Amino acid sequence: MGTDSSLKVYNQDNNSEFAKLISENLENIILKDNSIVTGSVEKVDDKYVHVFIKGAKSSGLVDINEIPHAELDSLEEGKEIEVFLERTEDRNGNIVLSIEKARRAKSWKKIEEAFEKQEKVSGIIKNTVKGGVVVEIFGVFAFCPNSQVADRPIKNMNEFMNKPMEFQIIKIDNVRMNVIASRRQVIEQEKNKNKEKVIKNYKVGDVVEGTIKAVQSYGCFVSIESLDCLLHSSEVSHLKITNLNDMFTVGEKIKVKVLEIDNENMRMSLSVKAMLPDPFETIKDKFSIGNEYEVKIVKLTDFGAFAEMQEGIVGLIHSSEIKHMQKNVNPKSAFKIGDTVKVKLKEVDTEKRKIALSYKDCLPNPVDEFITKYPIGTTVKTKVVTKKDFGIFCNTGDSDIDIFVHYKQLDYAESSKALDNFNKGDEVELKIIDIKDDKVNGSIRALKKDPFSFFDDKKIGDIVSTRVVEVQDNGLKVDVGPDRYQTIIRKSELALEKSDQRPNRFSSGDSIDAAILELDADKRRVKLSVKKLEQQQADEAIEKYGSTSSGQSLAGILGEALEKKDQKKD
Repeated sequence: MGTDSSLKVYNQDNNSEFAKLISENLENIILKDNSIVTGSVEKVDDKYVHVFIKGAKSSGLVDINEIPHAELDSLEEGKEIEVFLERTEDRNGNIVLSIEKARRAKSWKKIEEAFEKQEKVSGIIKNTVKGGVVVEIFGVFAFCPNSQVADRPIKNMNEFMNKPMEFQIIKIDNVRMNVIASRRQVIEQEKNKNKEKVIKNYKVGDVVEGTIKAVQSYGCFVSIESLDCLLHSSEVSHLKITNLNDMFTVGEKIKVKVLEIDNENMRMSLSVKAMLPDPFETIKDKFSIGNEYEVKIVKLTDFGAFAEMQEGIVGLIHSSEIKHMQKNVNPKSAFKIGDTVKVKLKEVDTEKRKIALSYKDCLPNPVDEFITKYPIGTTVKTKVVTKKDFGIFCNTGDSDIDIFVHYKQLDYAESSKALDNFNKGDEVELKIIDIKDDKVNGSIRALKKDPFSFFDDKKIGDIVSTRVVEVQDNGLKVDVGPDRYQTIIRKSELALEKSDQRPNRFSSGDSIDAAILELDADKRRVKLSVKKLEQQQADEAIEKYGSTSSGQSLAGILGEALEKKDQKKD
C-alpha cells in the first residue's frame, strides 16, 4: 500500500506536539461574560460594526450609535478594538458586545486605582445639581459637594464651569458606580506643601510681622507669608479684652512673637502679650491703692469706662463709680474717648487681672455737705416730692439730696396703708435717722410718742385693759394704752375653756382685760392672753377659798369669792 506524501504522519512524538497545540488553542477560546476582550473589525454597515472575537462561535455586533462619528470614519477592516463582552451567547445564539461599556469599565478601573493610590485626577465641572456639581473624570460622572469645590465660599459657580481642574477621589461605590470627588483637598495639599516651606523658616521665639486676615471673637488670623496663624484672644494683652474688633482691623500690619509651632498640623500660634512686660508684676510698685491719678479714657461700654493709667495698664471705672447718689450712670454721658480725668485707685486684683478705679471719689460728695448741715438726729421740715409703694421721698428745698422715709417709718403700726395719708407736695416734719451708701433715711414716727412705751413699766403676768378693734377668724385685734398700741390676742388665748375660745363672742369696741404672756422690748412685741388671766384668777380663788378636791366647780368657787368680796365692800 502506497503512502501519500502530502499527508503528515504523527508518531508518538508528534502526538505530544499536537496535544500542546490543541491545549494552547483551547486557552485562547475561553471567553467570560462581563469582561473586556480584543477583537478585529470585519466590516461596518449602516447599523452595526461587525467584530470578530477569537474563540467566539460567531461575530459580534456593536451598535454604531455607541461610537463617535470621528472614530467611526477611522474604523477599517482588520483594525483591532477593545469591546466589552456582556454575554457570550444571547437567546438567539449571538454574542453581545459594547464599546461604550468597555470604555466605562476601563475608566472605572482608572478611578479605582486613583482612589486606592490617592492620586490627583483631571476633571471638568459639567453642570450644577442640588448641593454640588457634576464632574466628568475619565468619562465617568462624579459628584463634588459645594463645600469641596474650593477652600472658600463660592458666590458664583460659573467661574469653575467647563475648565480642566485637578480633583481627588474621596469615595467610591462599586455597586452603584457612584464617585465623590474633592477639589478642596487638592488645594489644601498644595497649601500644606507651602506651609511646610514657610514653617521651616521660623522657630519659637521669633518676632515677625504679619497681616491681620480675619478677626473673630476668639482671636485673629494673621497671615505670615502664605501661612495663616492664630493669635488667640488670650495672647493679645495681659489685660482682659472684651472686643477684638476695637483693637484690630483686617489688613493691618502687626508684630507678633511665635509662641508655638505644630509641625504635624502645619500651624503656628502667635502672641502679642509675650513681647510686653506683665503690668501686674510692677503695678503695685508704681501705683498705690487710695491715691489719685490722671488717666486717659480709651473705651466706653454700657457698664463703665476703661481708662489707661500708662501704656499696657488699663483699669475700669464702673458705672456705679462715676457719680455720687447714682448707681447706673451711662458712661457716654460723662466721658468721651480721649478725655483725661482724675480717678482714685480702689482695687488691684492680680489673680483676676482687674483694676478698679473711681471717678466720683475725686469729686465733692453732696452728702458730706448735707451731713454738715443736717447731722443724724436733726429734725427738718420737708415736702413730699415722690411717692412709691415702699415709701416717700422728701426734700428740704435747699439741697439736691432727697430724704427717703420707708413706710414702716411713717407710724408705729408699720403698715403700708399709712402711705394713704401722704401725697406729693405735702409738708411733713421728719427726723434724720441714718445715712448709708450715699442715701439719707428719715423717720416721721420718730417724732411721735411710741405706743409701745406703755409697756415700759410692765412685766409678764401684769393685767392690762384692751379694746377690740377687729374680730378676726384667728383671734382679736386689740389696742392697748392711751396711744393705742395694736396687737393680736390669738383664738387659743381668748378663754380657759376651749368652748369659749370663739372670737365671734366679742364685738368691735368691747373692753377686755388680759394678762401679759410675752414681752420683748427690743423687738417691740407683746403677747396678751385672756386665758392666762382666767388661770391666774382661778389659781388665786382655789388657793384662798378651797381646793379642787372639795367637789366645787370653778364657777361656784369664783361666785362665792366674788360674793364675799362684795360683802366686804358693804
